[in-house]
Amino acid sequence: MSEKSIFSPNCSALTDEEWQDVIRVFILDYQRYYTIEFDVEKVKYFPGLLATFFYRISRKLYLKGDENNALEFSSLGFFLTGIEIYYSAQIGKALKINHGIGTIIGSRTELGDNVLLHHSVTLGEKNGGRARLGNHVTVYPGAILVGDIFIGSNSIIGANVFVDKSYPENSKIYK
Repeated sequence: MSEKSIFSPNCSALTDEEWQDVIRVFILDYQRYYTIEFDVEKVKYFPGLLATFFYRISRKLYLKGDENNALEFSSLGFFLTGIEIYYSAQIGKALKINHGIGTIIGSRTELGDNVLLHHSVTLGEKNGGRARLGNHVTVYPGAILVGDIFIGSNSIIGANVFVDKSYPENSKIYK
């Protein structure tokens, strides 16, 4: 009897060159967690890193028009980590998600480079709009960012803050 799974991601849906592209971008995420040379065996020790790996795979598949496989990899990543990252989100280089359980990066959300998210952060929809974050933005646990808003680069969003309006660069948002 063969084993069955509710998940059926197709690893051969990406070419060798596409896998190399995924790894090349993912290594920048990896370097936010480790200062050692890339070792795929180490990915499993940080749920945020593992979720980001599945996002990078699913995003590549989505951009090449393979939404079914993108959904498979994305769903498997959520199942394994408790972190939901939609493949239609645009995420820059070097994402880090600390203690990420309960974190949601919603569809069509945009994150710049070097963004740091903590656990239970929600980046979601309000009235059809999606949040956009600049580069080097830090979002602390429990924060909720929704709607057609932009958070400027080098900003900090405090814990348990509800944000539904835009802020310029270098903002500190605590209320």
